[in-house]
Amino acid sequence: MENKKKPRVVFPFVEAGMGHIMPMRAVSDAFEKKYGDRVEIIKTYFFQDTNDPNMKFVEDELIREVKGHNKNWFNSFYQFLLLSIFRTRISMKFLHQVRYKRGFEPSMRYLKSLDADLIFNTHFSTLYYACELRARGQSKSKIITFCPDPIVGLQWDNRGDLMLLSGSSGVKKAQRFGRFKPDAIKEVPFLIRKEVQDYNKGKEFYRCELGIPQDNFTILLADGAYGAGKLKDTVYELLKSKLNLTLIAVCGKNQELYEEFQKITPPSNIVFKPYGFTDKMLMFAASCDLFIGKAGASNLAEPAYFGAPCIVTFCATPIEKWICQHYTSIGCAIRIKSVKKAVVLAESFAQNPELMEPYVQAAKAQSRCDGADILADIIYEQLHQ
Repeated sequence: MENKKKPRVVFPFVEAGMGHIMPMRAVSDAFEKKYGDRVEIIKTYFFQDTNDPNMKFVEDELIREVKGHNKNWFNSFYQFLLLSIFRTRISMKFLHQVRYKRGFEPSMRYLKSLDADLIFNTHFSTLYYACELRARGQSKSKIITFCPDPIVGLQWDNRGDLMLLSGSSGVKKAQRFGRFKPDAIKEVPFLIRKEVQDYNKGKEFYRCELGIPQDNFTILLADGAYGAGKLKDTVYELLKSKLNLTLIAVCGKNQELYEEFQKITPPSNIVFKPYGFTDKMLMFAASCDLFIGKAGASNLAEPAYFGAPCIVTFCATPIEKWICQHYTSIGCAIRIKSVKKAVVLAESFAQNPELMEPYVQAAKAQSRCDGADILADIIYEQLHQ
């Protein structure tokens, strides 16, 4: 007897900052662990794996846009203004079929060739391709999407089967404005890497692992994958402090800033540890007392998981403003635009740790890491409906 073909689930990875990669990795790994024996799983770096330069062009442009938003808030303001005027369908058609025209047909062909029974997305580009492919009758795949933002922006197509969102206010807003039917959008826990559970040995252990002082007030600074926010200014302001501090500054893929930081000779009271793009972010988060930086989703979620309050100095896009508002509303983050004022607050926390306690408790109260398992179950259920 011929074996029955396993259903096929496709997880397309898209790099446009790490905020889309991290949740995709978390869900695909959880799904593979729970259901890999019953389902054929395809994980693909969507714009890279075919080695098609026209597809890679699209991802390079997406990355360039993210960097542009980080450098100048007006870029994102202008684009979101156009989105609000022309709405989702027209805006996304223009973006993918006109502006990124050279990558549209190759991307559609590749997605069709994957012959998925279900496509799970964490980026609006693959969501659009999946919806278009199905609308053209070239796919019967179910389409599920996790939006890593607390509010579903207009760049997210609403023709899929299910939109998953980690914010109750965002779900209510999406339903209130009629973009999604009640059964087409669902609240789920925020997706954080399940590896966070492995970093459970306490600050002292990880400070020893990193070779940094046990007693210094330790600050983690990061501005996302591209290190383009107020990281540089914040580091130089903190280096003026007379307190005993440890500064862990993560520059991401900003090689120029990393090389500049490597040349710094800090004062004797400060231990300064600059890093480029690194796989040690969870260790840093587990060892720090405070996070200062940009309001990326993982940027705030990981330190908060370990009970570290967050000072947000920079929001590159309306999306990051929504993320910041979410964390300030639950009481574990503080928005301070001024670098000088942010450093003053950080120093007050270092001198009087009890001032941080309400933020620490709020951060711990929202800490959970079962989101990926919950989404894996949802995907499997949808696959068999």
